[in-house]
Amino acid sequence: MKKLAAILCLSALTTGAFAQGLVQFANGVGSLISSSQTGTATTLGAAPVGSYYFGLLTADSAAGPFTFSGVYATNTAAGSKLGPPTYQPAVGNWAAGATKFFEVAGWSSSLGATFNNGWLTALPGDAIWGAGGLFGLSSVGSGVATAAPAPPFPLFGGTALSGFNLAPVGTVPEPTSMALAGLGAAALLIFRRRK
Repeated sequence: MKKLAAILCLSALTTGAFAQGLVQFANGVGSLISSSQTGTATTLGAAPVGSYYFGLLTADSAAGPFTFSGVYATNTAAGSKLGPPTYQPAVGNWAAGATKFFEVAGWSSSLGATFNNGWLTALPGDAIWGAGGLFGLSSVGSGVATAAPAPPFPLFGGTALSGFNLAPVGTVPEPTSMALAGLGAAALLIFRRRK
């Protein structure tokens, strides 16, 4: 009997040592995620479901470096919501009971469905953004992830993250047809004068 009890205790300790922390990767009513696509910040409520993606970044200190945890979310049908609301992913590098620092990256689907680590250091006009879209990083929060069956640590609300804004990124748009026509007319005038 003592051997069985010892084996069960050692199994529980071993499993606990490799446990992954659970987090509530959904924002509450107190936080708003907005975009500046039109020049003024508006919530994502009118955007179709799945038109924005979000990724969880974690670090061991507030100064970073932050790395992508592999955990994604998307916008829901409810205004400025990130979800699904019951999403409680296990974060591989965030052990249950450990304190971590975290931030959330958000981007429009035009940038693709996969997080690109180069976005963290890219400037708004860099070629890495391709045709462009919206990107933003939340403020830095911290907390302790929980082990099942306890409630997971919520990333948003309370003393965690407030909302954040997604701003335009990408290459400078090409000149309009009118600008090209104007340049062509100027070239014709210059060419004509030389004759």
